Amino acid sequence: MFGRKREARPLRLIAETADDVAPLAALLQDAVLRVGDMAYDKAGRHVTLRLNRFCHESGGHAPLRAPSVLRVNGVTRVRMRNLDLAKSGQVLSLLDIEAEVVDAPACALTLRFAGDQRPDLRIEAECIDVLLLDLAAPRRAKSVPNHG
Repeated sequence: MFGRKREARPLRLIAETADDVAPLAALLQDAVLRVGDMAYDKAGRHVTLRLNRFCHESGGHAPLRAPSVLRVNGVTRVRMRNLDLAKSGQVLSLLDIEAEVVDAPACALTLRFAGDQRPDLRIEAECIDVLLLDLAAPRRAKSVPNHG
């Protein structure tokens, strides 16, 4: 009991309201992904991002990252600003996710990424239906985010 390391466990979280998105945004801050790891399935009406999530919840112990998936369902439209899909290897760092109720229950999620051009991805959906799923247990990170 005492003196044992607490094992990091994979996350499985769902957001169904705008208030639910803020904790997901906090957990996903500093996640990294490549442009090629974003997919919009227009027929299936979902957007999927495969990313490596920095585990802020590890509490200052050894820095950890978890391979994760963020999936937004019921998508009606996707807009990108300063993102070039042709640069599939470009690495992005997620700063924030903002949820906006447009015409309840319809919503828009804006994913903001770091960079001089301030790239973002706006996902419009019928309602907030978001899944965050860690694909495996967190592993030691090679570096830590630097906001300085």
